[in-house]
Amino acid sequence: MYNQSTENDFEEVAEVSVELNENTEISDWQQRHEEIEAQKELIRNRVRKTRSRDSVIIPARPKPTISDPREMNVAVYARVSTKSTNQVSSIENQTLYYTKKVEETPNWNLQEIYSDEGKSGTSTQHRTEFNRMLQDAADKKIDLILCASVSRFARNMSDCMTLVRKLKSMNPSHPVGVYFETENIYTLDSDYKTSLSIHAMLADWESANKSSRMILSYDQRIIMQQFPVADLLGYRHTKDGELIIVPEEAKTVRFVFLAAMYGYSYDTIAEILTEKERPTLRGRTDWNASMVRSVLYNERRWGDLEARKTIVIDYVEHKSKKNDGDRVAAYSKGHHEGIVTPEIARAVHMLSGNRGRLNGVPSISVIQRGGLKGFVSINPVFNGIDRETLIAVSRSAYDDNEYKTLERKSRIICGDEHSKNMSTEFSGYYVPYSAYFINRNTPTLTISISSLKFNKKCGEAMDWCRRVELLYHPLLQAIILRECDDSNGFLWSSDNGKLMNSIFARAFCKAVYEEMDWIETYSLRFRGIARKRGDRKIMVFFLDEPQIVPSKEVKIVAEAVKDERKGMPSRYIPIRKSELNLDSGQVGEWRHRRNGKLYFMRKQRDKLIDSLSAQDVAEAGVIVDNPLIGSIPSREQLEDELEKLLASL
Repeated sequence: MYNQSTENDFEEVAEVSVELNENTEISDWQQRHEEIEAQKELIRNRVRKTRSRDSVIIPARPKPTISDPREMNVAVYARVSTKSTNQVSSIENQTLYYTKKVEETPNWNLQEIYSDEGKSGTSTQHRTEFNRMLQDAADKKIDLILCASVSRFARNMSDCMTLVRKLKSMNPSHPVGVYFETENIYTLDSDYKTSLSIHAMLADWESANKSSRMILSYDQRIIMQQFPVADLLGYRHTKDGELIIVPEEAKTVRFVFLAAMYGYSYDTIAEILTEKERPTLRGRTDWNASMVRSVLYNERRWGDLEARKTIVIDYVEHKSKKNDGDRVAAYSKGHHEGIVTPEIARAVHMLSGNRGRLNGVPSISVIQRGGLKGFVSINPVFNGIDRETLIAVSRSAYDDNEYKTLERKSRIICGDEHSKNMSTEFSGYYVPYSAYFINRNTPTLTISISSLKFNKKCGEAMDWCRRVELLYHPLLQAIILRECDDSNGFLWSSDNGKLMNSIFARAFCKAVYEEMDWIETYSLRFRGIARKRGDRKIMVFFLDEPQIVPSKEVKIVAEAVKDERKGMPSRYIPIRKSELNLDSGQVGEWRHRRNGKLYFMRKQRDKLIDSLSAQDVAEAGVIVDNPLIGSIPSREQLEDELEKLLASL
């Protein structure tokens, strides 16, 4: 039972406990103190009782110095950062000076002089002589290395300190010291670290500062249009910064371009140059495809000059990258006389993506009379075409009045303009789109953003001819195929009659998609109409009556249109990019869009086909300059010049 007396008893017990704890702590402290004092007294007594013994004290050797009298195998390291004449003189003077210095020192024996010419001191990666010296030191062939200054040894502070420590410790019983004469630092001296660290840091700073100065100097030269030039195959530079053609080397360069333009592979060109023992700038006569390509893509070969294509992003690691606007650059057209013309260079570069699929740069032509007037003949595989080129070439076949008339006729046929004649041609009557009649027996062309694909029925309709010529009219929105010989057109079927599965034609397909405003994710299929005139067949595809090839992308767009129309069933899937703009008020137009084509328009189109004569179908195109390239030699001219060049190589 709890009461007041019990509480008092607890308080008394607590007070006694606190008092005992305090006494215990005092007692422990006193004990520790006494133990420490006793240990100190023992030490004092031991020192006091120390008596002299007959011991021999062996003193340490004196600190190593460069003047030590012992026999030493001495190596000399010399380095210059460039191969200029002044630098060559410098490295020769260093060699003579240190050779004499070693000979005049009685206890020094010259092991070897190691010199790196035209090598940066910011890294040891490409300093072959320096690395060979380190290996000789590891093999205990060297006792001492002489070097003019810290900056000659290394401009990277971290490398400098690491290399010095490595030479000192890699063989503990045989340390190798480095003597930097300018700074009077000997690395086997124990006091060297502070002084060497400071000088190495200054050398590192000087490298960084030199890099900054060079960048600034390069910026200023570019801005003042004092572009740096250098020798390259076919050219030598003058003190005034001009590039002068070397005729004999220019033969090699011109042969490379013309052979590539004619259709030779890089490997074949390299084999010919190797067989002919044509030297490179450095005198090599064994060529490879990479060397051929480097000739073709250096802008100085066609008279231009690009300054600062690449930049060094780390002066220590010597890492470079393409200059994508990181620093000032310049491109000077017509800077000097070219070995080839810019047009030849452009043709070669456009052909590069088609190498192996084309036999040289294909010509482009336009039919200038008859029922196929304005149709452009192209090889769809070639990359050197675009929408503007096709329009310009087609337009060149007409005078101004003819073209205006054709433009209006085209708008009427396509339904973009009303015709007064429509009232007499079953006005208001529609016929189904030709795409509705496509089945497995129908000749079809399928176009995607990058390829053309013809089905087997096209081959049957064209009697499985081996080569075909593709004609395209951007205004009439039509593609025509016609049989041709081996001199033009493109390979359409193999010897066994099998059609090419797919024809890669990215540039042409992109041009058609842009002209027709088609959505690029769609593939579109078109019905072919075959006609025979005389002994020749043609096949016509009108591009304004497409069938959409079902795909995931088509479904996504269809659902988007349906959602925009607030749940109403979508009966029309947009084909053109402009029709995807749902805020433009076109939805109402879609609701009333007919599932057919005006009878008048179809009849006009049929007349266009039926009016073609045998002479029209056989009419050859006139070769014109490709606006994307310009004027280039014909294939016959190429053959003649290549034959002459080969004879002179």
